[in-house]
Amino acid sequence: MVNGRKGRSSRGVRSVVAATSGMALWFAAFAKAQDFEGQLYPPMNAPLEVLFAQGRNLSLGAMLIAVVVTLMLGKGIRRIDWRNASMYIAAVNVFIIFKLFLYGNSEIFILGSFAIAIQILLFVVCASRYERESFDGSNLMPHVVKVIYIFSILFLSCNVYAYIYFPGSSVVKFSGRFFGVTANPQHLAMVCALCVPALLYCVVHYGAQSIVGVSAGAMLACVLFLEYQSGSRLGFFGTLLCIIIGCRVFLDRRRIVYVLILSILALPLVYFSFYDSISELIRSRFVEGRSDTRSEYWVAGWNQFLQSPLIGSEPIGEPAKYYFTVSSWISAASSGGVIALVFLILFLMSSIGYVFNVNRLRSRVDTEYVDLYLSAIVLILAISVFEAVFLGVFSSHTMMVYLYIAGAGSLVGAKRFLNAPHRKFYGASGLGVRHLR
Repeated sequence: MVNGRKGRSSRGVRSVVAATSGMALWFAAFAKAQDFEGQLYPPMNAPLEVLFAQGRNLSLGAMLIAVVVTLMLGKGIRRIDWRNASMYIAAVNVFIIFKLFLYGNSEIFILGSFAIAIQILLFVVCASRYERESFDGSNLMPHVVKVIYIFSILFLSCNVYAYIYFPGSSVVKFSGRFFGVTANPQHLAMVCALCVPALLYCVVHYGAQSIVGVSAGAMLACVLFLEYQSGSRLGFFGTLLCIIIGCRVFLDRRRIVYVLILSILALPLVYFSFYDSISELIRSRFVEGRSDTRSEYWVAGWNQFLQSPLIGSEPIGEPAKYYFTVSSWISAASSGGVIALVFLILFLMSSIGYVFNVNRLRSRVDTEYVDLYLSAIVLILAISVFEAVFLGVFSSHTMMVYLYIAGAGSLVGAKRFLNAPHRKFYGASGLGVRHLR
């Protein structure tokens, strides 16, 4: 009876932490919108106005609640691998805001450092701890999936509401491209794409027999709709890539043969019947009316890096235009120099190592669980080339990177425990780890 109460209490703690973590990501998504050239939204109902005005404070408050619950009721922090690759992302952000202190902005440095410390405790430590703990029911989600699932419900419903509430309005559209409650279309597409790996896990793992699987499928449809409306090529095709990786579980050797045969037979029909309409659809949304702005940002960032290669330099002219924009690598080099790049290279090497190590667990862990982290890491690395997905203290996309990478690190830790002699992995049953022979 006592163990049963402890088990229910532990599940309750994880649920509270996951719910507040998802809300912290949601509040951060609103806060980001206020950074876009002072953009203000027209009068909405009172709750949304509060979210736009107090997004950062609400996000930090939700994170603090989750951390307090973890420390007070979750028996503290233990079995944490502090070598997790997420720590390199935190180090980059700490170093860059430390430069603000050198330039005389001590307030941002103090507040930013405190916020990053809370994010490490919540999105790195909690993810590492709770992903390793066992779950007493097969219908319970892994911690990382649960956080992203809760965030997706809030974020997607709010953006769909904005799309319906302001149809065709310049308030939620930029040059005909929808950006909803975020700063711009690219941010909307990036955050939506980062929701896909966790949603795909829910669809594959729970299926149509569960409300979780059905709701996740509906949210995936919303993601594709919003990605198309945003006009982001990176977000839309990154989402499709995640779906392909995440659906590999359906393609065993026999099914692959069937899919190839059907594809060969159907390809001519699709080509001659829908080529014109599909090509026009893609051209009108993703090609026409676009100008090459990334090369301008990349050149500006490279020139900024050359001014001070070791520690980087402050942007010249319009800081909002050249600070944390377009590419994680260019932005880190221009703002943090070689020092920031070293942290990112360490992160890259660790992430690639995670890909190989996680993939080797395919015979021991549920396939959809492996594909969750493979698709997430591939997506994150692809986005980092074109967007500053790693950078930003109160950016929901950066916190989602913490979550996914910390979860992947916990799975790699599971492999180490399983292969170690005379050691038993504490959370093996929850991860669906099968007995070794």
